[in-house]
Amino acid sequence: MWVRHISASNFLGITEISKDLGKVNRLTGRKGSGKSSFVESLQKGFTNKSERTEIVRHGEDEATIFIQTDTGLEIDRKIRNGKADYLKVKQPGEAVPSSEAFLRKFINGDIFKPLEFVDKSPTEQAKIILNLLEIPWTMDNITNWFGEIPEGVNYEAHILQILGQIVAHYYEERAAINQEIVVLKAQIKGYKDQLPPNYDGEEWRLKKVSEYYGKVAEAEEVNKRIDSAKNIIEGLESRIATIRAEAETEKQAKRNQMDQKRNEIKEFKQFLENKIVESQTVISQADTKIKQSENELDLELERKLQQLKDEYAIKKQVAKSLVNDEIKITEQRIVNYEQSIATKDQEFSSIDELEEQSLLAISEKADEKIKTEDAKVGSARQILTETVPVEVEPLRLAADQVAHMQSFLRDYDLMATMIREKLAPKEELSKTLTQRIEKGRELPMELLKIAALPIPGITVDSDGLIRIGQTLIDGLSDGEKLELAFRVAKAQAGELKLICLDGWNKINPSDREWIEKEINEDEYQYVILETTEGDLNVKIEGEI
Repeated sequence: MWVRHISASNFLGITEISKDLGKVNRLTGRKGSGKSSFVESLQKGFTNKSERTEIVRHGEDEATIFIQTDTGLEIDRKIRNGKADYLKVKQPGEAVPSSEAFLRKFINGDIFKPLEFVDKSPTEQAKIILNLLEIPWTMDNITNWFGEIPEGVNYEAHILQILGQIVAHYYEERAAINQEIVVLKAQIKGYKDQLPPNYDGEEWRLKKVSEYYGKVAEAEEVNKRIDSAKNIIEGLESRIATIRAEAETEKQAKRNQMDQKRNEIKEFKQFLENKIVESQTVISQADTKIKQSENELDLELERKLQQLKDEYAIKKQVAKSLVNDEIKITEQRIVNYEQSIATKDQEFSSIDELEEQSLLAISEKADEKIKTEDAKVGSARQILTETVPVEVEPLRLAADQVAHMQSFLRDYDLMATMIREKLAPKEELSKTLTQRIEKGRELPMELLKIAALPIPGITVDSDGLIRIGQTLIDGLSDGEKLELAFRVAKAQAGELKLICLDGWNKINPSDREWIEKEINEDEYQYVILETTEGDLNVKIEGEI
């Protein structure tokens, strides 16, 4: 399909233009004369796209574009300020249900400009070329390939570029995960380095340290009983001798106690006898005392006056009564003393019997102790016969080892928890990401096998990089890039086979030669823009 006729008014730099076009349409004129506006009117007519915001000529309310092709297709488009745009499309013999969608099938993207392609970056060039590769895919394919729809990916791009973004996304995510894995492994190693070599916490967790120390206690008790039995047997004679010596000492103490008691009785008896003698002396001297008192009173009587005689008589009677009372008390004391002596005589006579009984009790007590010691020796000998000594130190070492090993269980559990809950999931995620990265790297080659390459000599590697032969496109010379641009332009063109060369005067003469030759021989329609002096001029070469 070629453009046969175009009319435009009040569109960008165009006030009014109406031209029938041919195979080659050369537009010349100074900058601002309307050359680019002419090309943009073609693009706007077919795609409703424009590279500029203000399309309607300044001061006007409406711009119009009318295009007619050699197939009879007619496009009537009006762009209005403050009102809805207008579009009417006619196609002979065909109903047009949705105008914009109908037009999109005639052109792939924008009207291609090879010289602009040359000036683009290798990334932008690669994107354009990749868009030429028709590789069918859906978002369901993404889900099936990777098990999810990765975020942060431009799904409007070409599928090979999308796969490249996905791989980069997963690679970056895996790098972060692997860094976390490195940190976790370092932390786990820190825990492991604190554990004994080849430490198995589950093995030590099952051991009951109380049972081990219980065996140590049992062994110590057994050995203690054996040692006690040996000591009982070995010290029997010594203990019997000690018992007998203690009994003899106790007897002697008892004898001394009895002798002391005898002496005390004798001394007390002598004391009482002396008291009796003294009392009898007092009684025997009573009459003498009375006579002396009477004589003394008589003498006193004679010296006193008669009035004292009555008082004298009373005192005499009192003195006599006092002496008689003293005599009675003394006589009672004698009776008491005699009774005490009788009691002491009786007590004295029973000391020998009491001493004999005490000494006999001491001997019986000593004999009983000796029997007890003999019984202990018998039990001790039985213990020695029936009981085998136990090596306690190995049991204690085993118990200490269990206790020591179980002291590492906290670090072991922390390490195991970190491995199970943190490291293992991240390693699994890293493995999954690696699988997805590998899948993302394999897919381009698989997809390229079913993709039709529209440009001879062009290849796309698994990373989505474009090569001409073996050379990446960013390594091509300017002439090779220009030639590639023409190949891409022709490959990209849809039913509308229209190519625009904007900047003809920038192309060197040698390249112009092969371009002119190509233009004259191919089936494409060209719009060539060249900056010159003067107003816009359109030169038509070759009729449609």
